[in-house]
Amino acid sequence: MVVTFNKDLRHWLKPIPAALFILLSLISPNAISETDGSASTNPDNHISLSLKHGSLGLEQLSIVKDGEVIGGFKYEFLETVAERLGWNIEHHYCPFQRCLRSMADGSLDVMVFIALNQQRSQYLDFVQIWQIPRKIPFFMIKGQEHRLQRYEDLFQLRVGVVNGYAYFKAFDNDSRIHKSIVLKEHQLPKMLMAGRIDTYIGFNQRQDRLLSRYPQLTIAPFAHGFSDTALLAVSKKSPLAKHLNQLEAAALAMIKDGTMDKIWSKYLGDNPMPYPAHLAPDKTPPDSAPLLQPSSTTN
Repeated sequence: MVVTFNKDLRHWLKPIPAALFILLSLISPNAISETDGSASTNPDNHISLSLKHGSLGLEQLSIVKDGEVIGGFKYEFLETVAERLGWNIEHHYCPFQRCLRSMADGSLDVMVFIALNQQRSQYLDFVQIWQIPRKIPFFMIKGQEHRLQRYEDLFQLRVGVVNGYAYFKAFDNDSRIHKSIVLKEHQLPKMLMAGRIDTYIGFNQRQDRLLSRYPQLTIAPFAHGFSDTALLAVSKKSPLAKHLNQLEAAALAMIKDGTMDKIWSKYLGDNPMPYPAHLAPDKTPPDSAPLLQPSSTTN
């Protein structure tokens, strides 16, 4: 489902006219042209987009070396989409809050896996909003996990969070919780080990790798569901905002033909890809599988 928002989230479901025709299979990287951020049309009426993708350094989701995005699920996912749609993509590393500011002013075009909230809806359109089936884990030092049995226990703890992240609505808006803010998630386990915080939310870290790297840590009994999350977020100021249906069709096709799962398992192992069950890959051979049509565009 492609969703565009106005300032009031109560208008999510107001339909607007559906966009053009849906293209072939996969989806591509999405970020604005560094020169003029425009789309061009060749003599065959093919739309060529030059886009910029804003990427965080989050272990296997986005692999960053010397400030350059060189791999990871998000990188390869968008590269494949771009190739299938005939678009160009650049990948730019940025801390999360800076990425969001760049999406708001249109200097970036697209991001992958962005939680929804009202503020972001003012400058982002969302493609494929999913209810993530996993729970948000709170990490603590072993022997201290009894201190976090229920939500109200957070009022007595120092909680590490990443600047700009949306975790879940009650937590995000609760001024009673003492939050220690960092720029990057990988700082949080070190702060916990040093006693500077009492717990933190492991939003984008693989539990198996984290607990292997930090055997002194464990998971608290209390957990909470993720906020609804969009597979793709597109800047309202991007040329890509006029081509959301093509983008969605490519992403859905990647799920249905199994390409998405292959890329995901390459980087994330056995952790299940968080798409809804009804979108699971067909058992039909890819050559004979029909193209999945995206849902109606809404505003």
